[in-house]
Amino acid sequence: MRETMRRLMVAGAAAFLLASPAVAATVEEVIAKNIQARGGVEPWRAIRTLRVTGSMTSWSRKAPFTLLRKGDGKYHLDSIMDGKKVEIGYDGDTAWWDNHWMQEGAQRIRGADLVVLMREVDLPNPFFDYREKGHEVKLLGDAEFEGEKAIGVEVKRADGGVETWYLNPSTFLEFARESPGADFGRPVPQRTFYDDYRSVAGVKMPFRVESQWYTRERIFQVEKVETNVEVDDKLFQMPPPIGMGQFLPLAGVWKVAVSQRDSPQSPWRDSERESKIATLLGGALLQDTFTTGGGHEVVRSISYDKYRKKYRITEINDSSTYLDVQEGDFDDQKKLVVSNTTTGTTSQVFGYSFNTRTTILDITPEGFKIEEEISFDAGKEWMMVAKATYTRLKS
Repeated sequence: MRETMRRLMVAGAAAFLLASPAVAATVEEVIAKNIQARGGVEPWRAIRTLRVTGSMTSWSRKAPFTLLRKGDGKYHLDSIMDGKKVEIGYDGDTAWWDNHWMQEGAQRIRGADLVVLMREVDLPNPFFDYREKGHEVKLLGDAEFEGEKAIGVEVKRADGGVETWYLNPSTFLEFARESPGADFGRPVPQRTFYDDYRSVAGVKMPFRVESQWYTRERIFQVEKVETNVEVDDKLFQMPPPIGMGQFLPLAGVWKVAVSQRDSPQSPWRDSERESKIATLLGGALLQDTFTTGGGHEVVRSISYDKYRKKYRITEINDSSTYLDVQEGDFDDQKKLVVSNTTTGTTSQVFGYSFNTRTTILDITPEGFKIEEEISFDAGKEWMMVAKATYTRLKS
């Protein structure tokens, strides 16, 4: 009986040692087991796109979410946090969000928030192709996290950020991570828990992901995962600033046919020039620069005030060196009509005060028109003084 017990104890100890992470002497062996536990490299490579749907709990309120991923690193999350829309996207180059907790409209993600997003983009985790990604890994060996025995692996990412992953010693699936986090742009430590692994298209995915940082907690509960679905790449791209989408195609170089006159009785004078329209500030501002037939340099801009819901056109030249500010909106005929009758930038010439009005019309990707008028009676009557037809030379 004693001999039998002794043999059982020896066999049990041997089995424990074989399963112990300390015997798995290299970090490469541990990572290989994690990758195999997640389904292996080839099944993950076969997944071109993912659509994940479920519920997200934030500020103790549950709301639906949809997460789209594409194998080349593209990411799009559509969610609601405490009743406010939060949309996050990454097209492989630009990271952005439309976060109504901060303000309406898409903005570039920067700083600590960008660090957090780029960790989520790394699918399925940093161990897959870690050398090609530029990450460094270090085996920490036996560890414990929240009372659970674990194998600890330190990851120093290509961007210099350091995080610790905790793997289950039996399954080699990750169940927790300590990493840099962010709370409205402020760097804070973050803990993430992974649970409820299920098989999907030959790979293992956690159906519950819980993140904790500072005093906040967020839980993603997955309900459905679809693989290799059709996804429009436009979803990953940063939307244009509010009000500016229809103007962004006007960026480029243009041939401009100009007609001008000094009074209703004067003949029109025709000339041609070239104009360059640039997109600035991520599309929040279009700037048109040109030189008139008389040799004056002019800079004109178009922008949209989303708080007052008005468009603004500003113009300044090297002759008067005064900035004319006009504001307005599209009319029923889809013409943008702006004037300085309410902006306080009335012009002064030869002792006369007059207002200006600008109309942009017939907008297409290949051309548009601008009409300019002046008024000597505060906008009661207007006289057309210039017309310009823009024809695209190159984008």
